[in-house]
Amino acid sequence: MLAMSGVPLDEGARLLRRHAPELTWQDRSPFLGAVAAPAIPWLRFAHRDHRREEAVALPANPPAPRGLAVSFAPEDGIGAHAWAASSGLRLLAAEAAAAATAADKITSLELFARAGADTPRTWVVEEELPAAATVPLVVQRRQNNLTGKGTRLVTSPEQLDDVLREWSGETLRVSSHVDGVPVTVSGCVTRQGTVVSALSHQLVGVPALTPYWGAHCGNQLIAEHDLPAGAASRCREVCAAVGDQLARLGFLGAFGLDLLVTPDAAVLAIEINPRFQTVVSLVQAQERAAGLLPTLGTHVLASLLPSVAVEEVRTACLKLSQLVVTADRTGVVRDGITSGVHRLANGRPQWCGDGDLMALRPGEALLWAHAHPGDPVRPGEELVLLQLPGHAASVRANPELTAEARAWIRAVRHALVIDDV
Repeated sequence: MLAMSGVPLDEGARLLRRHAPELTWQDRSPFLGAVAAPAIPWLRFAHRDHRREEAVALPANPPAPRGLAVSFAPEDGIGAHAWAASSGLRLLAAEAAAAATAADKITSLELFARAGADTPRTWVVEEELPAAATVPLVVQRRQNNLTGKGTRLVTSPEQLDDVLREWSGETLRVSSHVDGVPVTVSGCVTRQGTVVSALSHQLVGVPALTPYWGAHCGNQLIAEHDLPAGAASRCREVCAAVGDQLARLGFLGAFGLDLLVTPDAAVLAIEINPRFQTVVSLVQAQERAAGLLPTLGTHVLASLLPSVAVEEVRTACLKLSQLVVTADRTGVVRDGITSGVHRLANGRPQWCGDGDLMALRPGEALLWAHAHPGDPVRPGEELVLLQLPGHAASVRANPELTAEARAWIRAVRHALVIDDV
């Protein structure tokens, strides 16, 4: 079981019909909007891959907005804003300055302090590293959207010297390394408080999926009993407090809070993602199962209305997970994956048709193509999102992938063909 809050589904859908009758979700694949669509059947999808954009500019004379739009990562450049404006849509995105403050690895520390959230012992380093900062340490660049490549675990003085040399001239966040389970809490800031939705185990640095220690590799929904006693409740409290601090900055809408839960149930704040995260796809399935409006809809109402009705519920936790399969070399995609439900046949993914994440059966997977034939790719870029009707790994600090998850990863990598350039 788990506790969560949200907008009651029927009332939320009614309000959306009234205030957002023309609503478009914008991303490189429909995976997140697809889970919300059964609750918001008039939701449209528009393809936009920010990785392929060059020399983006806002239109000089955009058409008058005739509808609303929501985008995956609108704070990443002006691409989402330019697309929405040229399409005659009003983009519902958080205030840029507030999002930047939240995402910054340095300024977010002040926000955590105001929220009363504990963090690992941390130093902000511009030149010399304090003598108290001894390995093992986690060193982070302050920028957002580095997909884990801006985070390094250093376990020796030599590694530390190498990282400080590589990132010299930058202000770095250096923290003591703490063992624990990485947990993401999905929330949404409204004008009257913070909606705290589902919890998920964040899979980070899984060797079968990435060479980068801090890289995001996927998520799986977790129940209260998957964590030490009292930890889930504390995760929710921290999310609500951080959301309230975001509201003071003028932030409205969806966000994700990355935490670390230690074996003794301590909850440490790590970073804020002031946008829709990939895990919201799973979260929205949990919300639908609990009779709540999906996060995408809650984000829209939070952006438009002075208040929305929110209720607390207790519900059974869905066993859903997802893994991100990335490129391991530079090249061009020759053979890709067809999005949809698949089963394994002789070790190969066999397409079975379109489907709903919540309707997946044992032995099936829902695959979403994030790269297509002809696309250039670099190491670490997402190729396929793999969603499973069960946990993909053990819930612990250093998770082990299940045999089924490993089989699917092998099958997807075998089906994808990347030519050298």
